Amino acid sequence: MVKISEGDTVTIWIDSKRIYLVKVRKNGQFSTDKGNIKFDEILGKEYGSFITLSTGAKAYLLFPSLTDMYYGLRRPTQVMYPKDLGYVIFTSGVKPGDIVVEAGTGSGFLTATLSHFVGESGKVYTYEIKEGFQKIAIENVSKIGLNDRVVFKLKDVREGIDEKEVDAVFLDMADPWNAIPHAYSALKPSGSITIFIPTVNQIEKTYFALKNTGFIDIHVEELILREYQVKEGAVRPKNIGVVHTGYIIRGRKYIKT
Repeated sequence: MVKISEGDTVTIWIDSKRIYLVKVRKNGQFSTDKGNIKFDEILGKEYGSFITLSTGAKAYLLFPSLTDMYYGLRRPTQVMYPKDLGYVIFTSGVKPGDIVVEAGTGSGFLTATLSHFVGESGKVYTYEIKEGFQKIAIENVSKIGLNDRVVFKLKDVREGIDEKEVDAVFLDMADPWNAIPHAYSALKPSGSITIFIPTVNQIEKTYFALKNTGFIDIHVEELILREYQVKEGAVRPKNIGVVHTGYIIRGRKYIKT
């Protein structure tokens, strides 16, 4: 049994459109269109329980997951969807203790996901050129308590990567081909590179930049997620879903002779 204490981050789930990530503090409260939530009323409650709001709606108190983070944090920039995040973590081989480089930071969703998987013994170095985005990313990563695993850098990754012998590099930027040589230099032999781009126009230039720089096992992929609407006697795909989000290009470094 895990109970909610002051300073804990809690996911407040009212419905699929009302999912909030909040840090609980004494005498504080959180306002929703379904009613206010006084934190003193949820301190000491068990994760998985609920409270009833003034409108009669139930607010469920859940332990935060990475998916909750996606819905509950600030998103001033386009971010990678959970379907893409899970896949790139799996294919990159990122594990506890790894050293990872990312650019650009954006809202910090990939940053937070990577910091979760590298664990306490790993480190994420994330590059961003816009100070405003970096400040929001720091706020988001701090909100879920993983900021001690991240080094935020206000620097253009196209001018070079400071870290060497890193396990994986992730690029989410408009012209990744200009950072690929720096990624090659930073990676350990056999290390992985993963690039996320939104348009077909960017694929060819990125692919051949990888191939010509010294990467093999190069793949270009797109993931499509289809959720189902479940009603008694009427189960079918939802009319609106997550179709195109971006293209994933990935490869591995080899030692050039």
